[in-house]
Amino acid sequence: MKTRLIFLAAAGACMALVFVLGVVWFTFRIEVPPGSCAVLIRKSGAALPPDQVVATEPGQKGIQEQVLGPGRHFRNPVTWDWKIEDLTVIPSGDPGTWEWIHSLDARQRNELRAGKFRFEGDFPKIGVVVRRVGDKPPSGQRIVDRESGYQGILREVLTPGTYKINPYMYDVEPYPAVVIPAGFVGVVTNLFGDEPAGITPAIELQADEATADSAGDEPVAADTAEPLVSMVRPLARPGERGTLREVLQPGVYFINPKLQKVTIVEIGFNEYSQVKVSEKENMRIAFPSDTGFNIRVGVTVVWGIDPLHAAEIINTYGNIDRVLDKVIGPQLRSICRNIGSTYAARDFIHGEKREQFQRALTAELQRVCRSKNIEVLLALVREIEVHAPGGGPGGDEVTEDLKRTIQQSYIAVEKQLTKEKQRDAATVRAQLEEEQKKVEIARENIAAESRVMVANIQAEGEKEAAQTDAQAALEVAAIQEEVARLDAQRIEILGRARTDVEKLKKQSEAQGYRMLVEAFGTAEAFNLYTFAENFEPESIRLFFAGDGTFWTDLSRFEEAGAAKLLQPQ
Repeated sequence: MKTRLIFLAAAGACMALVFVLGVVWFTFRIEVPPGSCAVLIRKSGAALPPDQVVATEPGQKGIQEQVLGPGRHFRNPVTWDWKIEDLTVIPSGDPGTWEWIHSLDARQRNELRAGKFRFEGDFPKIGVVVRRVGDKPPSGQRIVDRESGYQGILREVLTPGTYKINPYMYDVEPYPAVVIPAGFVGVVTNLFGDEPAGITPAIELQADEATADSAGDEPVAADTAEPLVSMVRPLARPGERGTLREVLQPGVYFINPKLQKVTIVEIGFNEYSQVKVSEKENMRIAFPSDTGFNIRVGVTVVWGIDPLHAAEIINTYGNIDRVLDKVIGPQLRSICRNIGSTYAARDFIHGEKREQFQRALTAELQRVCRSKNIEVLLALVREIEVHAPGGGPGGDEVTEDLKRTIQQSYIAVEKQLTKEKQRDAATVRAQLEEEQKKVEIARENIAAESRVMVANIQAEGEKEAAQTDAQAALEVAAIQEEVARLDAQRIEILGRARTDVEKLKKQSEAQGYRMLVEAFGTAEAFNLYTFAENFEPESIRLFFAGDGTFWTDLSRFEEAGAAKLLQPQ
């Protein structure tokens, strides 16, 4: 009975546990799908202040700061509620779709010079974050730090990626990142900050937009533009409001557009032309010559911006169009008129004077523009028209007569120069032939002298060779004689040595025999000793060959003896 109760209690507990787990699984579980987040809402707690939307302190009722990322979470549904929201995604872009400077058309280049152009393509973006809750920032402060807790635009931006952000606390607005391609720099302007220490006056020339220049009508003697004095802010230091001196090199930058403005400036050299495009669009520069003729010239200027001066130029003029309108264009017209009015009409027809006018124009334009941090490489005079003064019906005929007269005079001068050059060439040719004959004679003399010198050197060499051979043979004979003498001495010494050795050996043997004889006492004893020492019985053989004849054979002595005894008497 007791065992049964225990079993029932255990079964009930298991069922209760399964029930509790089922309730927890189906009612407490929060499934957050990928790419989403869950914003928690507290159902109970202290009420929020009237002007507060999100709870910023523990225990407050309402939307909480905390959000839950993708995955499985468990919360008490009695206390909590939640709402699924999308994650904040900042795209990273696709570099394969970026369009660079080589693909820009004329309209896009005009927008680039005006500071309005943006490169096309799928570029990376940034997220500008605006905090909706918190204390009010100090008066006049629109950009706040993330750690400050103030409402407003955060200084920090979101770089490409996926973020779990509470949409009730923050608004995220995507902006394109700053992409600076090769051949460009970025001029940075701080929109907020301290005021610079002072301002600097800068003088600008009014752009001469007279219709006479653009339409090709009667020229004016010189620019009548009066200088305008404007106040230009100095370049700002870090933390100050204004244009910074340091520019951004090519690359990708994640800059808050609410805090800083970046102007993309093309560096290197560009072209600026004032030429005749069509009858309606004639931008050639007109001025009177020294002799009263009307001169119209088309000029192309090759100019550029150094990266070191890009910030100063943008700070002073705002964009590249104003550089052309306020500096290069007016200065080009003014310098052309001032220098061109000192030349006569025939000077613009004569090639040498035209080149001199171009060099003077380039030098003066370089000097003026360099003082304004603009680099000018060349001012090229491409078109020149000379018109007779008055512009009446016969003006063109006067101009043609002037051109024809100048051309004929120069043709005559060139013909005379040609004849003089031909005469000089004939003289030089005769001198050349004479010098060539002299060279041939000198060559023959040198060849003969060379042959004599070669024969002398060859004979001297053969003589020295014969003397060397004779001396070598003499030295060889002397050496061979010395070798023979040494060889005889060697043979003599070796023979004497062998004789001495043999003599000493014989004397030693004789001395040994003498000592042995003395040791045995008599010569007969020594002989017996010698016979006994060399006697070998096994080698003696005796053969019976009849009466009175014996043959000895030591090896068969015993057999021979036995056979003799058995032989019948």
